[in-house]
Amino acid sequence: MQTSFRAALLCAAAALLTVSIACGEPSPAPEIAASPVPVAAPAEAPQRESETVIITLAPTAVPAATDTPIPSPTPVPTPTEIPIVPPIITLTGGADYTVDADFTFTEPGYTAKDYLGRDLTYKVEVTGEVVGYLVGDYTLTYTVTDELNQTSTVVRRVTVQPVEMPEIVIPPEKTVYLTFDDGPSSYTAGLLDVLKQYDAKATFFIIANVKAKETIKRAYEEGHTIGVHSYNHDYREIYAGEEAFFADFWKTQEVIKAQTGEYARLFRFPGGSSNTASNFNKGIMTRLTKIMEDMGYRYFDWMVSAGDTSTDPYTTEDVKNRVISGIKRHSDYVVVLQHDIKPKSVAAVKAILDWGTKNGYTFRALDLTSPVVHSKINN
Repeated sequence: MQTSFRAALLCAAAALLTVSIACGEPSPAPEIAASPVPVAAPAEAPQRESETVIITLAPTAVPAATDTPIPSPTPVPTPTEIPIVPPIITLTGGADYTVDADFTFTEPGYTAKDYLGRDLTYKVEVTGEVVGYLVGDYTLTYTVTDELNQTSTVVRRVTVQPVEMPEIVIPPEKTVYLTFDDGPSSYTAGLLDVLKQYDAKATFFIIANVKAKETIKRAYEEGHTIGVHSYNHDYREIYAGEEAFFADFWKTQEVIKAQTGEYARLFRFPGGSSNTASNFNKGIMTRLTKIMEDMGYRYFDWMVSAGDTSTDPYTTEDVKNRVISGIKRHSDYVVVLQHDIKPKSVAAVKAILDWGTKNGYTFRALDLTSPVVHSKINN
């Protein structure tokens, strides 16, 4: 009886769920009474040997299979490894560098970076030396160490070469180069008047530590050559060494630049290149003559001296005769030394120019193409 009752309960539950239930043999649909009728307890059904209960549920929708593949997960890239390498030093101008001889050597520059590109230029150490005024080959070494204690070293080979100079041009015969040392002075303006009268040009090797500096500008503007002589003409100071000579030379150059707008390329050594006043510094003149020429400067000594610095008494006539006599000894060209700080010497110039022009001489100023006149070096 209990088994039949459970089957009836299952059939009722299946009807409520709109599920088709097979409970043994099918039963006819019940009739609905017009009015409520008491329902009697069901009679006890006879026990059966076995019962089968089948419950069928409504099917669940399943997506149709497609050919589209299911995407695989995007792989996560592994970090790129940055190789750790030594710092890189870059030399501006290259590892082989050539410069013209000059008073100083200017480092062309360099940069340094580590393997991440960070600047290390400030940590670069440079060893070696280049003497800019001495022709030759030099080596500079650049070294830098990064934060990981990795060190790089590069080498630069520097060649200091002589400055290329213009070719010497031999002037026409009977060319006279009048040169005046140690000025300007209060007599220089009158000398310029005389030179202008004869349309003659001259060369002034100046001492810069003088008052009449404005005369330098006038001489330059009237076509005369301005050259370096010295700043104070003190032999022991000037010839104390190369650096001392350069210091005096450039003090004079700055005065010339202020008056003319350009630096001079011509000069005359105080006392001349053959002086013995420099003997206290052994070999200084031998060294300086080469150094200055390598740097592109021309120095001039003289072939005829007016004798206007002599301690012996002399007159304007003496100066005139000595200069004219010296000029006559040279049929091609001649370089004459006078001093425009000596009134007797300046006074003789008019007579010298008058004689020269009447005898077919031309008075010119020295330049870089003029024939060099060098005396024998005694130190």
